[in-house]
Amino acid sequence: MNRNHRPLTVWTLACLTVVSVVLVIPWILWQSQAPTQLNIMIVDKSKPDLSYVGHKGLVWILNQQKIVQQTGEHYTYEEDYYGYDIQDGISRIERKLPDEVTDTDLIYLTANHHLSSTDTNERKQGNIYEGLTIYDAHKIREAATKGVTIVAEFSALSNAVSNMTREQLYPILGMKSSGWQGRTVSDLQSWDEVPQRVRMNYERREKKEWPYHGAGIVLFHEDGRVIVLKQGQDVKTGDIKLAFTQEGGEWSGITRDIHYSEWFDIIVPEKEATVLAWYKTDLTENGQQKLMDAGIPAEFAALIRYEGYNRTYYMAGSFGELEHYSFWRRIKGWDVVKTKLTPDQKGVPDRFYWKVYVPVMKKILQEVQTGQAPWQ
Repeated sequence: MNRNHRPLTVWTLACLTVVSVVLVIPWILWQSQAPTQLNIMIVDKSKPDLSYVGHKGLVWILNQQKIVQQTGEHYTYEEDYYGYDIQDGISRIERKLPDEVTDTDLIYLTANHHLSSTDTNERKQGNIYEGLTIYDAHKIREAATKGVTIVAEFSALSNAVSNMTREQLYPILGMKSSGWQGRTVSDLQSWDEVPQRVRMNYERREKKEWPYHGAGIVLFHEDGRVIVLKQGQDVKTGDIKLAFTQEGGEWSGITRDIHYSEWFDIIVPEKEATVLAWYKTDLTENGQQKLMDAGIPAEFAALIRYEGYNRTYYMAGSFGELEHYSFWRRIKGWDVVKTKLTPDQKGVPDRFYWKVYVPVMKKILQEVQTGQAPWQ
């Protein structure tokens, strides 16, 4: 009996040895890798939420790439950001932006859009918290004029206190907002996918109840207008894909179109801005006419780069949201493995994060480290 089981035992041990080597060697390589010091200011003025989903994805890639603070300590998503937190169940401000911001290598603006987009009036009630302020905008502009790289996600600007705050930031980002936001929706009757304020605006303007069912794309304007593109009638599948331009593909290494299913911002880039990626929809003639009547293009910018006093990147969506923060950040090359092996299919956790955000942020961080221009 023992002899019969011996080959199986040897095979099992061999497999375990191979697996151990495959995992241990990348871990040793990560541990032996010299850290890179970068002074990164993460600004997340979301409503306090213990998931930290607004900036957790950025911190994961910083740790995986072994980018550390000036003190040599690793960045942590619970502590190393400017914004609000929860202490003893009570919302409180953790800290404001410092007076001196020009010695920063990178300022990253983000927010938890799942929380901030659905109830814009909550921050005004009782002054519990607030989004980006005029003070924040002034400090960010000051840093930009000194050459500090700025990266902003749409969620951060949508969570700003006022239009005046956003107007202060548009010039350094190389774009303006059209006022339109939207997302692809699998169930137009879902309260999770279609915010209450969108329904209320529609019902107030149209003088009737929200009538839509099925899948589609919801677009709403800050003035209260709502457009629904129904699957089959206005769009063929209701999918939105992010497609890199030739320059954007060469820069990022991403050549395939990737599905995008979160909130997005329809922006108007400045002439000097470089569009690195576009959102694409599969509109029918009826859908094209709806957008044309509203002055909305069939394709709109998803990622732009702007060169002024500094270099800025604007992501017209919630690109960096990460739900599953794993130990595998300490495995060298794990980011490449996940980017390659994660399927571009609906329902796959953190799909867009791995397929787009990780390679894009690695490229931006590389530029910040080396001081090179994108074309060098």
